[in-house]
Amino acid sequence: MSKRVDSPWNLPDKTVVRADEVDRDIRITDFVLMALLPIRTIEVSGLPINEFAMAGLVTLSLMRPARGRARVPELVFLLMAALLVLLVFSGVANNVDWTRRVGHVGILCGLIWSLGTGRVSLRSAGLGLATGLVAVIGLGYVGIGGATYEGRLTGYLGDPNAGAYFIVTLGILAIFFCDDRWKVRLVVAVPVVAGLVLSYSRTGLLAGAFAVVWVLAGRRLGAIGGAAMAFGLVWIVDNIPKSLTTFGPFSDRSGSDALRNRIIAQERIQISDMPWYGHGPGTARVNIRDLEFFFHNSYLAARQEGGWGALLIVLSLMVAGFLLLSKQSRRGDLQAAGVQAAVISVGVMATTLGEVLLDLPMAIAVGFALGQRLHADESPPDG
Repeated sequence: MSKRVDSPWNLPDKTVVRADEVDRDIRITDFVLMALLPIRTIEVSGLPINEFAMAGLVTLSLMRPARGRARVPELVFLLMAALLVLLVFSGVANNVDWTRRVGHVGILCGLIWSLGTGRVSLRSAGLGLATGLVAVIGLGYVGIGGATYEGRLTGYLGDPNAGAYFIVTLGILAIFFCDDRWKVRLVVAVPVVAGLVLSYSRTGLLAGAFAVVWVLAGRRLGAIGGAAMAFGLVWIVDNIPKSLTTFGPFSDRSGSDALRNRIIAQERIQISDMPWYGHGPGTARVNIRDLEFFFHNSYLAARQEGGWGALLIVLSLMVAGFLLLSKQSRRGDLQAAGVQAAVISVGVMATTLGEVLLDLPMAIAVGFALGQRLHADESPPDG
């Protein structure tokens, strides 16, 4: 029997039949705001609309009770607080304009808290992500929303590599949380995979392939074995021989690869003389021939903004979310395995993109991990 609708913002979900299901209703606010997340190029007052949407979701969560008085683990709370304090200190010490960047990170922390305490419906969020992704991929395919890279999917996703990051990380979550039925999941998976292929991103395709490997096999490993495998998958991406990344359809990437190498070389020069607290929030950029580029490695970008401390804190948040789901994943909870796969995709994409570890999909993945841990008692046995 469906839950009573006590608010015009709640829409009954007629597909749920299990009495112990947590997300029995689709909450329309969560659905709509999450559907806006894949829209990267539309701005309001100079800020991306998806960031406004996530700030709105965090604000709404402040007025909602936690599910079963849930709290984020103390370690996670301390890590988030330490990250914000460190970035503020770095900004002040380096005399840079840190307010916007720290505000962005504050939204990331708010998302982890909101999702991790059950204040946001994971089912509603998953369905919203699925709807938003399918929409922007479809619009991008027909040329609506811009086509800044000929032959590659862009549209409202913007840059195809950054778009691939959103597609693979959010797409994994969308597939596993949009619905319990495999037919519905397949309907979402087809356009998500198509969009990832059309983005023509080598790292994105590898991240997607590794996600499949994890769900099919890696999730069955224990916590130590699983963590080792996840680390190994990320290491492989960062150490693939050049000959294997420029074959066939990617044989024309020599020019862009040369520019990427120059950017990374400049990145290493910039972080070589940084203080322990980094060069400050928002400084992960380089200049090549009077042109400004974002860092092309998010591990180096985090160090640039907040030193080794910032990098270790963000990685600790990801590892915590990943490990908290190890038992559920091994027992056969495919949603838990899907979240772990999304966390792995973040680590993979961070090797070739600068804005990954401190961007919205990372926080969504960690937040889903903490939220899914609340379902531990409902996880089915491995069959």
